[in-house]
Amino acid sequence: MTTDNTNDIDILLTLNPHGWSTCYIVKDGKCFELTISHVFGDPYSDLINALTALINNGNEVSFFWYGEPGGEKIEIKRVKDNNHMVNVLVNGFYESYGDLIKDFELTVEFQIKLRQLITLFYLQLRKTFLLLKDKEYSKNRQEDFPFDVYLKFEALVTIYLQSKERL
Repeated sequence: MTTDNTNDIDILLTLNPHGWSTCYIVKDGKCFELTISHVFGDPYSDLINALTALINNGNEVSFFWYGEPGGEKIEIKRVKDNNHMVNVLVNGFYESYGDLIKDFELTVEFQIKLRQLITLFYLQLRKTFLLLKDKEYSKNRQEDFPFDVYLKFEALVTIYLQSKERL
């Protein structure tokens, strides 16, 4: 499969009540839905840790977002000879948490500027952080958001985006 370099990417990350999140990736007008369970780990921290590694000049990161059952493996790799670009590969699987994953099925793949990817995810995390200040919204949600990890990430992203303003 050829990886398209596109600016037509958007991401919506929603923290749902009772230990669930949904991530919608929109590529060229087509929407891909990822259902994420918080039961098996801390998917927001996994995302933040991966993005932090890339900001700190890492070349490749991967993490799993589990559903019940199945899930997605997300891989983000810098493009050789074009270091400000990354290839994002999302592969789905059907196995339950803890089972050996035998087969992956392509969900979506695209190339994007790292700065754009960081901005998209950061703003979704920022949205959730702000919404969780509302008492009613935070009911059955706030245990699933890593406040301390997010605040460190926000400080790093602020510096990163200011230093990359003209890219």
